[in-house]
Amino acid sequence: MSENIVEKKEVDVLGFEDGMSAEKAKDAKKTTKRLLKYMAKQKFKILTIFIAVLISSALTVLAPMIMGKAIDQLFNGIKTAVQTGTKFSVNFSTMGGIISVLLSLYLLSSVFIYIQQYIMSGVAQNLVLSMRKDLSDKLNKLPLKYYDSHKKGETLSIVTNDLEKVADSLQEGLMQLITAVVTVIGSIVMMINISMSLTIVSAITLGVSLCITIVIAGKSQKRFSENQKTLGELNSNIEEMFTGQVVVKAFSKEEDTIKNFKIVNQNLYNASRKAQFSSYSISPIIRFVNQIGYVVIAVVGGIFAANGTMTLGSIQAFIQYVNQSSEPTTEISYITNMLQAAIASAERVFGVMDEIEEVKDKEPSKVINIPKGKVEFEHVKFGYNDDSILMKDINIKLNAGDKIAIVGPTGAGKTTLVNLLMRFYEIQEGRITIDGIDIKDLKRGELRTMFGMVLQDTWLFNGSIKENIAYSKSDATMEDVVRAAKAARVDHFIRTLPKGYDTILTEDASNLSQGQKQLLTIARAILSDPSVLILDEATSSVDTRTEVEIQKAMNNLMRGRTSFVIAHRLSTIRDADLILVMKEGTIIEQGSHKELLENKGFYEELYSSQFSREYDEEVV
Repeated sequence: MSENIVEKKEVDVLGFEDGMSAEKAKDAKKTTKRLLKYMAKQKFKILTIFIAVLISSALTVLAPMIMGKAIDQLFNGIKTAVQTGTKFSVNFSTMGGIISVLLSLYLLSSVFIYIQQYIMSGVAQNLVLSMRKDLSDKLNKLPLKYYDSHKKGETLSIVTNDLEKVADSLQEGLMQLITAVVTVIGSIVMMINISMSLTIVSAITLGVSLCITIVIAGKSQKRFSENQKTLGELNSNIEEMFTGQVVVKAFSKEEDTIKNFKIVNQNLYNASRKAQFSSYSISPIIRFVNQIGYVVIAVVGGIFAANGTMTLGSIQAFIQYVNQSSEPTTEISYITNMLQAAIASAERVFGVMDEIEEVKDKEPSKVINIPKGKVEFEHVKFGYNDDSILMKDINIKLNAGDKIAIVGPTGAGKTTLVNLLMRFYEIQEGRITIDGIDIKDLKRGELRTMFGMVLQDTWLFNGSIKENIAYSKSDATMEDVVRAAKAARVDHFIRTLPKGYDTILTEDASNLSQGQKQLLTIARAILSDPSVLILDEATSSVDTRTEVEIQKAMNNLMRGRTSFVIAHRLSTIRDADLILVMKEGTIIEQGSHKELLENKGFYEELYSSQFSREYDEEVV
């Protein structure tokens, strides 16, 4: 058996060196069928691969028999020379033909192996390309609640790691599995043709090797699974240390952090050592068993040769066939693990593809040519699921140009309310209208072009400042961008940068302060010139002086537009036309600032908690 191939398989498949988990699919049969449907799109390429595998394997199986004939030719020539007392000479006409055939077999086998590997790499990558396109389309059709209930890292891992795992495993495993099966069958047939007795001896050796492999592989899987778990803990620990360096240093927790890292690192060392030991122990044990088998075959074969029942070339060919059959048989168990991991990864991908999509837009849909911004909630009932209803009967009537403030404690449902307006979530009952038209009768794209949003969590992409501001309006000119930046009180800051509006923002815009990033998102909203504005704590990350300037710009921007302002600082929304007070997911009070204070309800409690009684009396 080829030692280096066995060792490679132990690390790659049992060791899961590329991050492959020992996890198995929950419904392997169903997932395999779906995977085969994707592969069926390239059925002619796969057929070509299968034919190339058959030819290369057949040529590989024929080679030992041809070599056996060459050895018999030499042995017979030497034997004749000894018996007749003549000088031995190689018959180049005969040997030359045999060697030429042998070299041709090896050359052709290599050519067909190259063909199958080349085509298979294309098949695997095209498969992943097709699946990734479908997955990308699916992710764009999923409702917001899917992203609320799934970790970003988990989804990212599915889109990248799981798909790559499918490609790598199929590219290596599928082709090797077919090759292994064909080679084993061909070698066994040739072995039986040479000697049934020696075939039985090799079958016993092979059976013992397989049993050892299965037992150790089972233990290795558990240990490598633990190794992957510990590796994840180490990665998490490192991520926390790097992302939380300021907090760690601020509380002088460097020593505790180093201590925790050493513990996790030692756990990974112990888990990895056990896993690698169990994996690499297979090779010497199987090698020992196989060597015993070779000795037995050599002894028995020598007896047969002495009796004249077998030739020396046949014995040599038989030993080669034993090697050809035992190596792939051992590989099959590794390849099976590899393919199981690929199917498990594919199952996670298909799991995302099977998620419930957003409700499709109505056809034909309605269009609001000149939106005014009149908004109305009529008996709206909403919950993230039917068993947990938050809003039971919400009724709000807003005129075009009204300024609506939404207040309440953290987690009260303020952002959820505006998400319903933009149809990020679907309501269970009632309806929401804009200018008298139900938002369900509008296409989502058309609906959302009416809105401009400035969120508490800023989002800027890797690109120039100009591109980030113009993100809300693809046909914006440079003059439009500058005008929006000036309105957001950020133009002066941009011009102080070395490249001005062409300054490239780094990942997460880490080269800007939080306040500066917020100003850019405000400029983006201004540029979109929306009919309805949504400001979700838009000034929460800027200083008081900057907030005053932004508030002036916002007041000008909100003039004549319906505006929803989500605020924690109640002092900023006293002039709102309507204040909605939310608690535990629903609206409990609504009215003007003065009316709500006079009601002595929850709003009055919130307001009093922020301001002194003396200041309240002055304001009222």
